[in-house]
Amino acid sequence: MRYSLVSSAGKGRINEDLAVVYERDGWTDLVLMDGATPLTGDRCVAAGASDPAWFVRRFAQDLGRVLRAGASQEALVLEALDHTRAAFRAAGGSADVPPYAWPIATLAWVRVYDPDAEGNHALDLFCLGDSKVLLLCPDGAVRDLDPFENPQEQATQAAVAALVSEGVNDPAERWTRLLPMLRARRHEQNTADRPAVLCLDPRGPFQARTARAAAPPGALLLLLSDGLYRLVDTYGLHGDASLLDACRARGLDALLDELRAFEAGKEAAGLAAKSADDASAIAWRFA
Repeated sequence: MRYSLVSSAGKGRINEDLAVVYERDGWTDLVLMDGATPLTGDRCVAAGASDPAWFVRRFAQDLGRVLRAGASQEALVLEALDHTRAAFRAAGGSADVPPYAWPIATLAWVRVYDPDAEGNHALDLFCLGDSKVLLLCPDGAVRDLDPFENPQEQATQAAVAALVSEGVNDPAERWTRLLPMLRARRHEQNTADRPAVLCLDPRGPFQARTARAAAPPGALLLLLSDGLYRLVDTYGLHGDASLLDACRARGLDALLDELRAFEAGKEAAGLAAKSADDASAIAWRFA
């Protein structure tokens, strides 16, 4: 098969990631979403396992319904969001819910066009948030198609390290201590004039990262949520090149097993706010 998917909930948690592929005549859309962990015990909508889980699944359904040629990716995102927002309101998401409780998500969307006469595939990217999009070329070169450093994640990791240095080693206690900072950030994300994440009711155009790239025959494209990319940026078990090599040689399920095995050990303690996160990926092998 040209592509493979993997998506797994973190330890004892609801899976608020989503990986989905839409095949159309002339192109294929690879969509990877990571719903942000709720910051309140209250629910906005009763449907779904959680508000973020409902959001990513409903938006993906709405996006799938509006996909067509000739429209920009941003226009299609906004059109799909109109339907998702209406469904959110109809399902009980009232306007007086505090902005830190509104669901948000990352979005990594790569449109892969059918190959040209030489077997090359054009790629269009539309990215919000901190998922990764990597390309392994046939000569072994690695390209980060969406280079992005998330300053908010760096701030969270610094806050976690400070708590660990204070002796706060219980993940639940660390989460409680981090909650005010996380709620202030979520409020800002949901009310920004140019949102950098996928939110229900954007006040202005998205601060999305867009790009066009090309994948030659024999290349490997890998989209990862930050939960699976912990293998690189949090745990240091891989670099981008070795991660792609491992994906090509062993597949996505083996990468997920490696992640969960490490998180189950003592070495992972204190390295992240959550001891295990939802982890998802889409891999496409270009013939």
